[in-house]
Amino acid sequence: MKKTTIRSALAVLLAASTLTACGGSAASSAPASAAASSTAVAPAKQYTIGIAEAQANDETTVRRAYLENYIGPAYNVKFIFSEVLKDDAATKTFIENCADAGADAIIDFKSMSGQMCQICADNDMVYAISGNYIAHPEFLETDYPNFAGAVGSNNAELGSLFGTWLKDNVEADGTEGYLIATGIASSGNQQHIEIGQGILNGIADKYGLTFEQDIADLVTVAETTNAANDKGILVTLYPGSPNKETWLPGVSALIQTGQYNTFLSAGQTYNQSATVVDEVEKSFGIDIKVASVGALGQTLTTAFNTKDPFGNPSIDLATVKSTSVLTSALFAITYNALNGDVQTACRGTDGKPLYFEFANMSVTSAEQLAQMDGWDDASTGNWCATTDVVDGMLTIVNPDLTAEEINTYLGTLDFETLKSMMG
Repeated sequence: MKKTTIRSALAVLLAASTLTACGGSAASSAPASAAASSTAVAPAKQYTIGIAEAQANDETTVRRAYLENYIGPAYNVKFIFSEVLKDDAATKTFIENCADAGADAIIDFKSMSGQMCQICADNDMVYAISGNYIAHPEFLETDYPNFAGAVGSNNAELGSLFGTWLKDNVEADGTEGYLIATGIASSGNQQHIEIGQGILNGIADKYGLTFEQDIADLVTVAETTNAANDKGILVTLYPGSPNKETWLPGVSALIQTGQYNTFLSAGQTYNQSATVVDEVEKSFGIDIKVASVGALGQTLTTAFNTKDPFGNPSIDLATVKSTSVLTSALFAITYNALNGDVQTACRGTDGKPLYFEFANMSVTSAEQLAQMDGWDDASTGNWCATTDVVDGMLTIVNPDLTAEEINTYLGTLDFETLKSMMG
């Protein structure tokens, strides 16, 4: 693994950017700007980082613009972007091609495995993933010296956003039927599991009910299941990937029964289900509340500004993240590892790779979403995670920075903090 350090060139700058934990950040009040102006001096050594992508959508487009047009010039880094990688074999080929091209690191959004990490190690490359260790325990069980860590959602917090919204927004008499799309929780997807648990706990708390089965078991069912409970409230779990052709017909058939007033989804499905929800609302005269994982962009803006037959937005809750915040954290831990700081800035106090968690944000109205207009806008280069934010996670700026401090800092970048930063 490459251990090049560049601290000597930065000694005069170390006092200029100091990490603060809860209550502030290195420069969190600085306005976002299209111009990359880092506290750190761009090093003479130019690193090359490969980005292994699993899909092509708005998020990947924004991520590429952020890295290529903003982060790259600021930190003297080149990026190699994959096409959509269909399987592990394609990821392996991409990593090997990056190695042949002289790349120094890989950030993996696709395969995220010990096998890929080892391929990187064999080619003297750092490896980081967008994911977690519950789905990929090998990173905690095997010592990969080149592994920079994992960045992902604070899934417990994400689940609680759904639970809190439920308690505040559903009918108190228990007459609502609940349809919960649990996504691929049955396959071990931790985010979907935590969202499912947050929803079921929210329902249980709202009505003081007890499910006959343990909630942890319910959220991972592999077939459509009615979650029996002592209050007789209809709670139906519908598992499956929204990417499969069978998902939409299945969920549509359930919604069309007219038994459900609330539809909640662990995945980003509000656009797929919008037509059938609208049709059932008109046919049955019922107002269906919709809560889903979302993504900042025109699709979500349209959903909040489209009114249903009752004059309400077509979506009632969307949980979102900042693409630039997630990407900046992945870049930062990779960059720290490239500069020889794996043990201090990528490992916890137990010596194990740390799981770096970003904050999720809940959006419940078009007005709130409007406050986020222009965030992570690739066309203007207006980024939530400016170089001030990135510098707050880099050891070249803060040489004594620990992994725990980086994680604490990352967690402070919530809606209110980002709103104040974006002006």
